[in-house]
Amino acid sequence: MTELSFDDAARRIAAALSARSPRRVSIDGFRRAAVLVPLLARPSGPSLLFTRRTELVTKHRGEISFPGGHLEPGESPRDAALREAFEEVALEPSSVELAGELDERPTITSYVVAPLVGLVREPPPRFGRDRREVDEVFEVPLAALLRPGLPRGEWWSATRLPGIPTRRLDDLADDEVDRKGGRYRVWFFEVAPDRVIWGFTARVLKELLDRALR
Repeated sequence: MTELSFDDAARRIAAALSARSPRRVSIDGFRRAAVLVPLLARPSGPSLLFTRRTELVTKHRGEISFPGGHLEPGESPRDAALREAFEEVALEPSSVELAGELDERPTITSYVVAPLVGLVREPPPRFGRDRREVDEVFEVPLAALLRPGLPRGEWWSATRLPGIPTRRLDDLADDEVDRKGGRYRVWFFEVAPDRVIWGFTARVLKELLDRALR
């Protein structure tokens, strides 16, 4: 496909996310969280911002993720996503234009996460990082994520993810679960040998690309 400009991508994302309300998920005992999916305007074309978590955090050590975290008492997903992005990568909330929200999703660590897409028309040349939580901040061109062959999917048995109750199968999309076989489809965006986006972050990314840009 022809490479999209930032404005074209932003318009398509906003239109796709406004076409229907995000799916809500409620599971007893699960905490609520939010992530920001930042689309950046760069001279070479739009890119998406990711972080790699440090080995110091208690969950998802070393994994690639979007900026985000749990909701504080009384906090909305919007406010939590913007707060966490500022705390983790020093992205100023005032520089983010929210384009909409993707479907809420449960995670294997007992969270229900709301992903919000943010448009950043004037991103800083480089981002800061919370050194306790973030090992590195990097960007991937949108065109690279839309390459044919991405993402790659694998079927995983639930036994590979200990402690997952069967009921979580009901909260996955039809193309992500084999209910009869008790299997999950795990997605992988292999953007570089040392940068493989997978799991929850890849599921969110795939939904965004499929709904708005493919």
